[in-house]
Amino acid sequence: MKRAAALILIIISVILTAPLISAESSRDAPDVNTIIKHIQQKLDSSTQKDIRNALSSKDINVGKPDSLSKIKPKGIIESALSIFTDAIRSPLVTLGKIIAVALVCIVIKSVSTPNDAMSSTVELLCLICTVVLLTDTLTQSFKSVRDSMESINKYLLAYLPVFSGITLAGGNVIGSNGYMGIMLFVCEVMGVVASKILMPFLSILLALTLVSCINPRLSFSDVAAGVKKAVTVGLGLIMTVFTGLMTIQGLAGASADNVSSKAIRFAASSFIPIIGTSVSEAYSTVKGSLGVIRTTVGSIGIIVLLLIIARPILSVVAVKLMIFLAKCINDIFGQSRTSQLLKSVNSVLSIAMSILIAYAVIFTVATSIMMMTAYNLGG
Repeated sequence: MKRAAALILIIISVILTAPLISAESSRDAPDVNTIIKHIQQKLDSSTQKDIRNALSSKDINVGKPDSLSKIKPKGIIESALSIFTDAIRSPLVTLGKIIAVALVCIVIKSVSTPNDAMSSTVELLCLICTVVLLTDTLTQSFKSVRDSMESINKYLLAYLPVFSGITLAGGNVIGSNGYMGIMLFVCEVMGVVASKILMPFLSILLALTLVSCINPRLSFSDVAAGVKKAVTVGLGLIMTVFTGLMTIQGLAGASADNVSSKAIRFAASSFIPIIGTSVSEAYSTVKGSLGVIRTTVGSIGIIVLLLIIARPILSVVAVKLMIFLAKCINDIFGQSRTSQLLKSVNSVLSIAMSILIAYAVIFTVATSIMMMTAYNLGG
């Protein structure tokens, strides 16, 4: 009897002291279209104009998830070939100049004795002329990689809060926080690399390579290849660590959030009288809608990132192809020192391209993991 009286007193106290709560008016609450519009504006504000035009031409936006189906492999290949064709024009001109220098060197060396001082001087002049011809092309390639990394950072700083916020609103609290923290750390590191480390590091490495080719007594010929291998292994380890960490956090976080979501639905259907089942179903519907928005925003984020890196990557590939052809031609002409120089320069370009690709892969994999784990585990 005492327990029943105490329970009644507790219930009366809770009723008397509970604050008044009212549902928000539908007039004041923003609808789904308004939310989608704000998300689209936020993404557009940090996207380059040419990329916005490319997306608009395909009518791709957050409000139309089915618009992603308009992306076809044929269109991707055609766009890549168009960018590559534009990028290779300048390297082909440089290739013609390098071949001309090699031909002049061969002609002059053919009229001199093999051990003549004139022959070694001409070979050295040929090497220096090749370096001069490559200077502008290499500078533009390094600059395009650096600018691309800075553009990615600018875009991600605006994109990450949007995607993480949508994931958080969809109930994936732990996974959203882990994704946001890891990707912000990657952005900060890559921002420092792009602004403070990349250009000086590549310039020093290129200078050592040139000195080694000009003066064979200095044994720097394998420096570029060794650094390239070290950077490749290091990037592989970093990508493995980040991918593994994101996978573990995504799976564990999605599992925990899924349990919480089911508990909320059970509590709503069990303890809310009359309309409990309707509230539970409404919660599932809202969560499913947020899942559609999250998947669309994640997909568009990956597409924009790939569009940002497409041009510099294809430009570097065009330069590497030019240098490879120049190396083959110098090998045919017997210009071993120039050939070694071109081989080392190609290794330096591979380092720059590897850093950019690794950055893009980390973001793509992390975002894909978030999308898949949230979807498969109740997102």
